Amino acid sequence: MPRPSLTKIILDLVEPDTHHRAVRSSDPISVIGLGTIVVDHQVVLSEFPPSDTKCDIESDQYQVGGPVPTALCLLVRLGARATFHGRWAEDHFGEIIEADLLQNNINFDPHPHSPDGRTGFAHVWLEKDTGCRTVAAFRGSHPIAPETVVPYHFTKHDALHLDGWSGPAAITAAKAMRAADKPVYMDLGSPKPDLERLLENVSCLNCPARLIEQLFETKDLKKGARKLLAMGPAEITITSGQRGASLFTENGNFSHPGFTVEAVDTNGAGDVFAGALVFASLNQLPPQEKLSFACAAGALKCQNLGNRDSLPFLEEIQELAGLTHA
Repeated sequence: MPRPSLTKIILDLVEPDTHHRAVRSSDPISVIGLGTIVVDHQVVLSEFPPSDTKCDIESDQYQVGGPVPTALCLLVRLGARATFHGRWAEDHFGEIIEADLLQNNINFDPHPHSPDGRTGFAHVWLEKDTGCRTVAAFRGSHPIAPETVVPYHFTKHDALHLDGWSGPAAITAAKAMRAADKPVYMDLGSPKPDLERLLENVSCLNCPARLIEQLFETKDLKKGARKLLAMGPAEITITSGQRGASLFTENGNFSHPGFTVEAVDTNGAGDVFAGALVFASLNQLPPQEKLSFACAAGALKCQNLGNRDSLPFLEEIQELAGLTHA
């Protein structure tokens, strides 16, 4: 019997069918995210200028960025519910963040205002002809405090998504979820303090290939994955940009080549890949199809500018990934 399509699974979440995945109720899957959030000033250039020179800006826009918020926005677009636990200040950038989360149907948990400090922001330079980006970021002057992590506010959700920032708070939230037998996903872009304590509470870890060399001084992805698996996660995915991604578990490994698309904006592609991976995992796709789904989502995002309008829909991802079933 052929396995149902993702569209069918989403319908099952609204109208449960006992012949397919068990669900808690008629509610869609619910994911809570904890991490950094910033306002990007995205600037499009014809090409990156050499150091100590000037160039003209072709276009620019302000947008909300951060690995976890972007992943949550994708999850909402795919039919899930999302809540974000983060911090920002009572300033203009903070107003932009609130408006973005409200517009994208992402709840705040708890109300995150900080009367002092500064909201995080980033300068994102985008090269028009290649879609490559260069980022300089200030992540905000106030990390998330562990005491704001109320276990019940987290464990009422189906899963937790982290980026590794605000380590003590992330560890507190991850421990609460694991104690409640709920999965914890993490999109790790750079080395973090207390990494071992973080990873021992993470179910599934996603990271770029460059991080393997940073952490372990090796370009051997299999060797790096084995080291990460030994630290606690049951599953590791490693992305290699347009070359695709690999997935590793104790029982084997899988790989998927990158999809060929005309890249306009690669900024946020990894965030979208990670969000799609969470969605595919919660819908119990097998490893190879999970990789295909996430690679397709990341590739589709690159075809358009921005972190929101460029997010793909479920049917688009299924079609590119070849996961439509009768």
